[in-house]
Amino acid sequence: MSTLPTQCTSSLVHSTTTEFSKNNSGDSTILIDLHTHSISSGHGSTDTITHMAKAAAAAGIQVLGISEHGPATAGSVKPSYFRSLKLANRKRFGIHILYGAEVNIISPDGTLDLNDDVLSGLDYALVSIHPPTLTPYEHRDLTQAYVNAMEHPKVTFLGHIDDARFPVDFERLLTIAKEKEVYPEINNGSLMPDAYRVGGQENCRKILKLCKQLELPVLLSSDSHGAKNVGNIKYVLPLLEECNFPEHLIINNQPEFLWKILDH
Repeated sequence: MSTLPTQCTSSLVHSTTTEFSKNNSGDSTILIDLHTHSISSGHGSTDTITHMAKAAAAAGIQVLGISEHGPATAGSVKPSYFRSLKLANRKRFGIHILYGAEVNIISPDGTLDLNDDVLSGLDYALVSIHPPTLTPYEHRDLTQAYVNAMEHPKVTFLGHIDDARFPVDFERLLTIAKEKEVYPEINNGSLMPDAYRVGGQENCRKILKLCKQLELPVLLSSDSHGAKNVGNIKYVLPLLEECNFPEHLIINNQPEFLWKILDH
């Protein structure tokens, strides 16, 4: 794997020009949040999509994406749930609602836990690796798993690739992602003080540095499980500022660009 500095270079340490609104708790928020989970994903949340949409509207979000975990995640929904989303409301509390999935990569060859028929009916998919759906491979390069997963046309985003328990060659992966028009996320949950993922701070710096070099846009994600943190990117902002990450490479404040990505 290629090696990169763990810090953004000193010449890049300036304030980002990107401006974010504030939610009711005073935390910076975004116009678009596509990585969120309702009660259907399990994990102890009791909030429905209606609760999520109401919180998003209060936070000033214009586009909310609901991306329940794929069926390989314990306690999450079955494929039939994702098929039924075509009947769900597209507007709630005055905001746009998109319906996607956080699909699990369940083997080193990039096999996903939703088949092509189900994925084709969704607005988008993030592909992620979680234990125990895939055993940690600390000493194995899993870049190819993501590359293979990106072959599906609905795979639009790479979910929390910062987790050091599942190593990838960031330079190779992001170069290929740019070619395939797939976008990495910077996940607020990976950067929280009590984050269960490993290496989030260091690896998110690497991802931002490379995306800046490659001119590859990123998706900022709350990864909110329930309504409480919808739109919250509190822990992402310091890294954006440290790396002076360009505003035009942040998808979340560009709804028109999102529609282009999703071909709406």
